[in-house]
Amino acid sequence: MNSILIVDDLESIHEMLDAVVQPIGLTTAFAKDGQSALELFKKEQFQLVLTDINMEPMDGIELLKELKSIDPNVLVIMMSGYANTDNAMQSLRLGAFDFITKPFKVDQLMHAINRAQDIFKSRIRDGDTADGDPSSNFVGDSENIQKLRKNIEKLSSTTNTILIEGEIGTQKSLVAALLHKSSLAEEESEAEKPFVTVSCKKLTVDEIQEQLIGNEKNGGPLFAEAKGGTLFVRDVEFLTDEFQSDLGNIISEFKEDVRVVCSTCRNLEAMTEAGEFDESLYFRISTSPVKVPSLRDRADDIPLIARAILNCTGFEDLDVSDRAKALLAAYQWPGNYTELKHAIEEAANQCDGETLRAKDLPEKIHDMASWPSLTDFMENKSREYMSRVLQACKGDASKAAEILKCEENEFATLDS
Repeated sequence: MNSILIVDDLESIHEMLDAVVQPIGLTTAFAKDGQSALELFKKEQFQLVLTDINMEPMDGIELLKELKSIDPNVLVIMMSGYANTDNAMQSLRLGAFDFITKPFKVDQLMHAINRAQDIFKSRIRDGDTADGDPSSNFVGDSENIQKLRKNIEKLSSTTNTILIEGEIGTQKSLVAALLHKSSLAEEESEAEKPFVTVSCKKLTVDEIQEQLIGNEKNGGPLFAEAKGGTLFVRDVEFLTDEFQSDLGNIISEFKEDVRVVCSTCRNLEAMTEAGEFDESLYFRISTSPVKVPSLRDRADDIPLIARAILNCTGFEDLDVSDRAKALLAAYQWPGNYTELKHAIEEAANQCDGETLRAKDLPEKIHDMASWPSLTDFMENKSREYMSRVLQACKGDASKAAEILKCEENEFATLDS
């Protein structure tokens, strides 16, 4: 975000706002009424608009509607010289990002602008997490990834609240983006719908109250911003106890307008049973779970993922030796994809030839103590193969047992 469109019929407001935002590196464009602002927006597509409500012939409320119809993701801060609760509520329902009353304090305005910048940055960082189609980022064809893709496809036709579960670094944000994109494809709509991200881990209690829950506990600006699209609530396990039941109620209230996707790296079921997480919220968000496999559970994909990382980071001409591939596949990757990406980038920068070799990899990957035992490795491979045969037999355990010459009850352990 590098520019702001300011809409107000008072030139003094233009001059004052220009002086406020220029020191933080933002440029400004001005319009004196809603119609001229709309024409300017169509030409330049600003990410942030500050507009007065009381203008003629097109007022700020009508301008907000028009802006949202052109770009549902635009962030609009409404300004008014009247402390009118009805105007404020109507603005937020229509998707305004914030509402401030004139005359306002500079720190109040800057707080709103800074929050808008943070959301814009999070969209770039967490939105699609890919260049082009985000589905290209889930590299590999292991059985666990195939299951994940099918689950995403199945859920694309529903409006259920979804809980994405997975360890740290397993690309849960990518799964959320894929769910959002697949839902749009299912609707066969060309209009881009908003994909809004918030992290309960990164926000303070006051920010969660203000942005997510709302001061009246009826949904903050993030719900209004995500109207018609997806609100991705990351790290939901970090939501404080006082807000958990509130969030469940708000999700229920907005279920017709906003699809909520939550993510966690904790076992929320166990936390709920232990009284550490609100039961009503857990059952509200867990009806459609999506489990993202760790790299340990898709080790066969790791060399392919490493290749994709090299291609995306400017090292597409660098080969990978068989020994390096074996080490990458055998390492346990407690940080999953995030750790793998850092390791590959570090190794590529260390490499002094045309082939990335084992010696280029970080020392921890050479530590044999992290490798699984032969028994564990063979057990995991056996379970993978059994699952593939069972799938080929369309779930017929009796037929699969006959093919593998094993007991039928051994297939009961595959889901454990």
